[in-house]
Amino acid sequence: MAVISCNKDDATEIIPELQLMDVVFDINNFLPQDGSKNLFSSKENGENDPLIPDCSGLEPSYVIININDEDYTLQLVTLNDNTETEVIKLLAGDYVINSFIVYAADDTPIWASPFMDSYYQTLWSLKGVNELPFTVEEFNKVKIELDVLCYRPFDYEKFGFAWFAYSRIEIHTVCFFGDICTKFYEEFHREGSPYYSQDFDGYDFSAIFEIVVRDALGNIVNDSNLNSNLEWQGVGSPLCIEYPDQVGVAETFTFEIMLAMPSGAWELVYTGEFDETAMSTAGEEGFGGIDGVFDFVVGNCSYDGNDANVELPAYLPIPISGKMTLLNYPNEDAYVDITFNEIVGPTIEIFDGATLGGWCASEHDNIGLNTYSIDFYSSLEPLTLPVIYQDIEWGALNWIMNNLTGTSGEIQEAIWQVVNSTDTDTVGNPEAGNPATSALAIEALNNIGFIPTVGDYAIVICDAIEGLDSNEDLQLMIVKVDP
Repeated sequence: MAVISCNKDDATEIIPELQLMDVVFDINNFLPQDGSKNLFSSKENGENDPLIPDCSGLEPSYVIININDEDYTLQLVTLNDNTETEVIKLLAGDYVINSFIVYAADDTPIWASPFMDSYYQTLWSLKGVNELPFTVEEFNKVKIELDVLCYRPFDYEKFGFAWFAYSRIEIHTVCFFGDICTKFYEEFHREGSPYYSQDFDGYDFSAIFEIVVRDALGNIVNDSNLNSNLEWQGVGSPLCIEYPDQVGVAETFTFEIMLAMPSGAWELVYTGEFDETAMSTAGEEGFGGIDGVFDFVVGNCSYDGNDANVELPAYLPIPISGKMTLLNYPNEDAYVDITFNEIVGPTIEIFDGATLGGWCASEHDNIGLNTYSIDFYSSLEPLTLPVIYQDIEWGALNWIMNNLTGTSGEIQEAIWQVVNSTDTDTVGNPEAGNPATSALAIEALNNIGFIPTVGDYAIVICDAIEGLDSNEDLQLMIVKVDP
C-alpha cells in the first residue's frame, strides 16, 4: 500500500542560486557625425575602439550585448520616453559587459559603446565597456549605466533585472580661420615670435590662435591638446574643434579665441556663442557662413565681400610706461605737443624720443608744461583701463581722431563733450559751447561703435601718475597713433 505524505518538509524546495533574475539595459547616447575622429589608440595598451558608426538617422531596433563573452540579442522598447532593452533573465552573480552595439532593423549598426581608455571615453569621462562589471542580486532590480557613441545609454537601477537606457550626445565639429592685418607685421615675424618662419607676404597673414569651447556650466569640453593651429602656424587649413552636444537638450556653448601675440603670450580677443546647430558645413548659412568656417580678422584690410564673421580691432602695440613732457599749447595740429622718453615696453621706436600731438580728456583737471611719469593704455581695449576711464565713449573719441574738423580748440571742446556725454545739459546744447563743436560731438556720439582699422588712427591713453608739482591735478592726455 502506497503512503502519500503531506508533510511540509517534503514540499518542492526553491534553490535561490538557480533562480533567473530579470535584467534590462537603459541607453544614453553620444553621437558623432561626418568628419569626426573614428579610431583612437588606448592610452595604455595601444588598442583601438571598434569602429564607431556614423550617425545615420535610422531608428534603433535591437541591441547585441556581449556579457561574459556571450552575445545576447535584445529588442528595444520605449517606456516613459526612454528607450530600453527588453528584459533578459540572468542568474544572480557577477558579470562583465565587453561590448554593446545598437542596430537598426536592417542590421545596420548605429550606436556603439566606447572602450575604456579610448580617446572619447577618456576625453569626456564616459562609462566605457571592455570588462565593465555589474552584479545581479537575488530578487533585486539592477540598473546599469552605460555611455555609448552614436547610441543612447540610460542609467539602470538595481532591482533583480537590469536594463540599459541611452541618452545621445553628438560629437559636433566647428572650424575657425583667422587673419591679421597690421603695419607691424615685422614685429610679428621677428625671431622668438610664434610667427617666426611663417610663410607670409606683407601686412596680411594667417593668425595663430587657440580655441576654448565651454558648456553652460563653464566646463571646457574640447581637447586641450588639439585646440591650436600653432603646429602649422595657421597656414593652409582651418582649425577644427570637436565638442559633445546632447541630443534633444537645448544647449548653448561659448567659444574663446586666444590670439598668439609677437611676445609669445596668448591674448583673449573674442568671446562668442553658438548652439547645437552650429556645425561647420560648407554651402550652408549658419555659424561658419557660406564656407562652413568661422572667419575672424584682426585689423581688417579686406574686401567687405570676403564673408568675415567677426572683424576685430587692429593690433596696437604700446609701451607699458615712460615719461612725457608737455611742450606747448595751443597748436594747430593738436591741443598740445608731447615728447616721450624713458619708454618701457614693446615697439619703443613709436614713442621713444618722438613728439606727438596730444589732447586733454578731462575737462576739469589741470596739467602744466612739465615732465610726468605715465602709464600707457590702449583705447581699443577699454576693459584694461583703470575703472574710472572704462565708461568713456572711446569709440566716439576714436571717430573724432579720424574726422578732425574745425580748429584745435573746437576739437578739444568736442572731446570734452563726448567725455562728459552723460551730462545731457551740455551735449547738443549750442548755448553750452561753440555750435560747431557741439555738432562734432553729436556726430561722434552717433558713432560710439566706431573701431579703427588698419589705416585709421587709434587713441593711446597717457595716464599721468606723477608730476614735478605733487599738488597739481593731473589731466588725462591722449595721442593718436596709426595702427
